[in-house]
Amino acid sequence: MMNIKNVKGKPLLYLRGLGIGIILNTMLVGCASHKPYTHSPDEVAYVPVKNQLQAHYSRWNGTPYKFGGNSQRGIDCSAFVARTYREVFDLYLPRTTKGQANIGEEVSLHAVRPGDLVLFKTGFKNRHVGIYVGNQTFMHASSSKGVTKSRLDNPYWVDKYWKTIRPADLLLN
Repeated sequence: MMNIKNVKGKPLLYLRGLGIGIILNTMLVGCASHKPYTHSPDEVAYVPVKNQLQAHYSRWNGTPYKFGGNSQRGIDCSAFVARTYREVFDLYLPRTTKGQANIGEEVSLHAVRPGDLVLFKTGFKNRHVGIYVGNQTFMHASSSKGVTKSRLDNPYWVDKYWKTIRPADLLLN
């Protein structure tokens, strides 16, 4: 016969079994209450827009910058935005940054969505425009790099940020 010591009248094997049971139960309850990560409706809704913008960007990436240009031989920032909107969304935006800055609705940078225009004051009268693609990133025609992607949290762009515009005709609601 086994020699089992009693602890306050309970056999040691009983207490060990009870402890294991409590641990297993806690683990099972913990697993059962875990909710899997789900994407917010906004994240899901803008996946097609992000994908369309990425595909368009892939065709234009590296195109040189040319002030007044509107082709893959050279393009400026507002022409790149206008062409992107026409080719991706079948929407016609003004050709100039000034015109693009005055369409649609101004939204907070915290509410920015893929497809929104991000505008910058790069000089006394100089303006720059790009298209937000998600994850703090926008695509644009840079005067130094041509068509590229940049981060909104880059100190240069943080300092130059002006406003975000959601074009009125862009139905991403």
